[in-house]
Amino acid sequence: MVYKKQVKIKTPTGKEAELAPEKAWTLAPKGRKGVKIGLFKDPESGKYFRHKLPDDYPV
Repeated sequence: MVYKKQVKIKTPTGKEAELAPEKAWTLAPKGRKGVKIGLFKDPESGKYFRHKLPDDYPV
């Protein structure tokens, strides 16, 4: 099941929006904590972009 929790982020056009990522994953070197990345779709332009997710976001 895909968890669709909305996150408040800044889109590439510079506006703040509350969007749910279409895909989320962890980016980490071996043995390190790393960061969580989400793939979002800009509602205005329709283009995809990546943005860092909060640490408490389930992946």
